[in-house]
Amino acid sequence: VPYRANPVAHRDKGLNYDTGTRRQNYSSLPFTHPHVRARLEKHMGSNLVRLTDKTYMTQLEERIRAVNEENLNKRISSRVLDEMERLKRLILVGKTPLKECPPELFHHPVFVFWRMVNREVAKASKKRADAYYRKLKASQKFDQAIEEEVEDEPADEEGEQLTPEQLLVKCAKELQELKQADIDKGFRFTDEQFAVLKYETNEVKTLKSLTTVEELYALADKIIGTKRL
Repeated sequence: VPYRANPVAHRDKGLNYDTGTRRQNYSSLPFTHPHVRARLEKHMGSNLVRLTDKTYMTQLEERIRAVNEENLNKRISSRVLDEMERLKRLILVGKTPLKECPPELFHHPVFVFWRMVNREVAKASKKRADAYYRKLKASQKFDQAIEEEVEDEPADEEGEQLTPEQLLVKCAKELQELKQADIDKGFRFTDEQFAVLKYETNEVKTLKSLTTVEELYALADKIIGTKRL
């Protein structure tokens, strides 16, 4: 005779928390129910129930426990994968730092590439920092050398105070020495040489000696010609 549970409990239905749907409570269904028969045949290889066989009922219990444990592990694995995908998306969009990447995602191609990029960026930053540090040290050494040169100047020159007239005479003397040095090197003409190098025609010399406006315009027209801008 097939076993049948309480009819009231048979009509009871519960909520499937994994799928969010309503499901029947199979523990309250009779062994003749199609769903129960299908489960029995799936787990035990036959839908024939032997209620008085202790070995059979023990095997059925162990099989049901193993199936439930297997389904539980599948749900846990699925949720772990979902969590990994969620964390990966958070890292990709920048809401979670890369250093919090879990070991499961450490060898993911995206994060491997990111670590390579970060290493290259760190190398470039260190190179720029080293170059800036070298320039800073060179600048400090240059400033220090200038300060040492200033400190090494004779004390009498530091204490020397010139009046404006003496300073003007000194500047004129230095300028004359520079001009003479340029003349000696052939870079400058003397006043006598420059006076000789005046390329003026006789008409230009005559133009300088005229005194009236009419004569100046007439000679200028003759020299320049009738062309006008």
